[in-house]
This record gives sequence, C-alpha cells and structure tokens, in this order.
Amino acid sequence: MKAISIKQPWASLIAHGIKDIENRTWKCPQEYIGQRVLIHASKTVVGWRESPLNFSQREVARKHRFSFDGFPKGAIIGSVVIVDCVQNHTSVWAEMGCWNWVLKDAVLFDKPIEGVKGKLSFWNYNLEEK
Repeated sequence: MKAISIKQPWASLIAHGIKDIENRTWKCPQEYIGQRVLIHASKTVVGWRESPLNFSQREVARKHRFSFDGFPKGAIIGSVVIVDCVQNHTSVWAEMGCWNWVLKDAVLFDKPIEGVKGKLSFWNYNLEEK
C-alpha cells in the first residue's frame, strides 16, 4: 500500500480526521486521487507553539479536544483517502500558493506501527508484514 510521510502534528491531525488538507509544493499525481494511503508520522516534529497553527486552526483542534502531547514518531499511524488536488481551497488548513490535497475518511490505527523509516514522496509499505 502507498504511504506518505508527514511531520507531526500534521500527521496526527490528519489521522484523527481533523485536518482535511495536506499542503505540498507539488501536485498529487492523478493515480492517487481516490486512493487510500497510509499516514506515516515522521520523526520530525514542527514546533507548534512557534509557528504552524494559526488561530482558526488552533480553534478547530481545540473543538476536537486534540492533544499536542505525546505524538507517535517514526510510525504509521493511520490512513486517509486523497479525494482531490486543488489550489486555493477554502479549508482553514489550506495554504495559498501550494497544492492542497483534499482528504477524507481518515482512519486512526488503534496501535501505531512503530519503527518505520519514512521516505520522500509516495512509497510502498506492506501492511501484511507486520
């Protein structure tokens, strides 16, 4: 199954079904539109107090009682379906000037698959091996 590595807290926000957009500088390849992909939480954590969440995003996270503590890192934590790839989406999670991958049907795994090294772009992971 295809996987994509995403920094924390973005990966957990996506897997919890809170963040409905993944922002990238590159357009999602057409063959992945409509496909379920695994969410790999990279070992890198973005310092959320310093930057990434704006006021609207923090409010959305708070409404979902999202905790910014104890993120899994270096693990596959769930999956999501990429339903579209657009620019200038209206979601609070969309960044202007980027490609906004529209996400839905997030699944958070009960137990993360730990010890998985991430890669750039899309990559293959065999769920049956674990």
